[in-house]
Amino acid sequence: MEPIEQWWTRVDIEEKQWLREHSGADDLPESVQSAIAGAGGPSGDDPLSDEDWQFIRLQSETPD
Repeated sequence: MEPIEQWWTRVDIEEKQWLREHSGADDLPESVQSAIAGAGGPSGDDPLSDEDWQFIRLQSETPD
């Protein structure tokens, strides 16, 4: 698994938007989980870390 800084750019905008709107969510939809895993992020039951969510919140302030 790569750090979020490396895989975030490979996640589709639709999934990024879901993550931004549901910051800190424990349960991610299958489409979002698949997009994250396909981009090199955590897969399966591995939730996003607090650091990942912080990165997502900071990235929501800048355009993709």
